[in-house]
Amino acid sequence: MKMTRYLIASVCLISFLFTQCKDKEEEQKDDFKKEAILSNLADNYIVPSYDDLQTHLNSLSNSWNDFIATPSQTNLDVVRMEWKASNLSFHRIKTIEVGPAMTVGLNGALGTFPADTLQIETNVTAGTYNLASLDNIDAIGFESLDFLFFGTDCLNKLTNSANRKAYVTAVITKMQNEVNQVVAGWVSYRATFIAGTGTSSTSPFSLLVNAFCKDFELAKTAKIGIPIGTQSLGIQQPLYLEARRSGFGKELLIANMESIHRLFLGKSNSGANGSGFDDYLIALEKSDLSATIDNRFNTIETQPTTWSGTIENMMASSPTTLTDYYNYMQGTVVYMKTDMASAFGVLITYQDNDGD
Repeated sequence: MKMTRYLIASVCLISFLFTQCKDKEEEQKDDFKKEAILSNLADNYIVPSYDDLQTHLNSLSNSWNDFIATPSQTNLDVVRMEWKASNLSFHRIKTIEVGPAMTVGLNGALGTFPADTLQIETNVTAGTYNLASLDNIDAIGFESLDFLFFGTDCLNKLTNSANRKAYVTAVITKMQNEVNQVVAGWVSYRATFIAGTGTSSTSPFSLLVNAFCKDFELAKTAKIGIPIGTQSLGIQQPLYLEARRSGFGKELLIANMESIHRLFLGKSNSGANGSGFDDYLIALEKSDLSATIDNRFNTIETQPTTWSGTIENMMASSPTTLTDYYNYMQGTVVYMKTDMASAFGVLITYQDNDGD
């Protein structure tokens, strides 16, 4: 009987301590105002970034119209410069695939790669096409312009083909229209976004955490993994490189990683530090996890700056470097997708095809 009372008392004590720990954890979650993260990101990162993308696409359109009026290598070089600036701007905001961007399908419309060059040429030859159809998802966006602006004999082709010029105009106009919709959509969506602090699968906060993890995994797999052969028994697939013709894929990768890191830290595009995922982790007494993610992103951002030449150059000269980089990215996923999401009480709902 005495032993029984002892066991009952022990069970009650353990239950009490467990309940106290759970209550403390919930209290910490309640004390931290996730509205601060969402408000900071909306006003200092998301809306300004979409405005920046809108401005750059307008500049791209203007430079393209100048080329149409006066075709020359000089004017084509200006178009190329504006294309790069616009693409970098897109990579600084593409992680935020929530709200208006999700409704419009902005990432697929602007960022799908590689381009289906046969489909592009078929469209150009026909002179009629529906760029909003699924058949053309690989024939639009920045990657189609990489082919049209940097492909073989592109100056001559663009100068002497009215259909080709019309196609470029149609692609740019479509991109502008979609970004304009997203910019306009955020005027009303901002309030919904900031108020959406819940952890249901459809809440803005949960969607943001999912978008954060998903964009990182997509970059890992599509920008590096597939080209270096991780899904083809080690056989390299350079045709799957992003921006292969311009050789600009490394810069886009860096911009993408910087943007995801900035979102984690709650930094504005000017570098001002605000409330971010890192602050929430610290409030949950997960400082070590916050520091680990921060440090790993520092490495992921800086390593490509040491690579010699393009990613394709590195595939030929230093394939092991790229494999090690991919594996480091792969090792980073668990800290974000499992540990961070679990700490936040957010369920990861997207599916990836990478086996992790």
